[in-house]
Amino acid sequence: MSFDISAIMEKLKEIEDFAENVAETKKLADQLAENFTKMKMSINQTINDSFAEIANQIEALRQNMEKMESVKTDAPKVETPAPAPKPAPAPEITTPAPEPTPEPVVEVTPEPVPEPEPEPVAATEAAPAEGSDQLDFLLQQKDRLKAQLTDLRFDYMRGYIPEDEYKTKESELDTQLEDIDKQIAALK
Repeated sequence: MSFDISAIMEKLKEIEDFAENVAETKKLADQLAENFTKMKMSINQTINDSFAEIANQIEALRQNMEKMESVKTDAPKVETPAPAPKPAPAPEITTPAPEPTPEPVVEVTPEPVPEPEPEPVAATEAAPAEGSDQLDFLLQQKDRLKAQLTDLRFDYMRGYIPEDEYKTKESELDTQLEDIDKQIAALK
């Protein structure tokens, strides 16, 4: 049996090249796994930081809402202004009328007064005073409903009310707002 040393050496060289490629591939796979782990940790850290920032903002918002609620509940609640008390009638005083003395008559010719130019009137001012009062009342009511809707949304976000109750109340307030908007549009 004869051995071809050059063929064997060639085969050994191929095996060594293959082993080097395997070692290099393994090294690249290890680097890829390490980079993937670093990337995953970085993403998780970013997500955690974002959640912490959101939680801090929610807490600050909650504290502001509590401050606003305490101010709101401390203020006296005025639905409609109380009617002003009617003044008591003044007692009638009768005094004898003095005798009239004739005053001298002086004729004065009045100077012509220039007529003022009419100023443009805003659309809301053109409405009669009663309509203006009604419009003001409706605008106040609209603002009050918007505030209630905002309070409702914050209460829902904080978990104070269940979703079903939230949706029902939100729908009611939206309907009331639409009705007021229609009334306001009719007055304008």
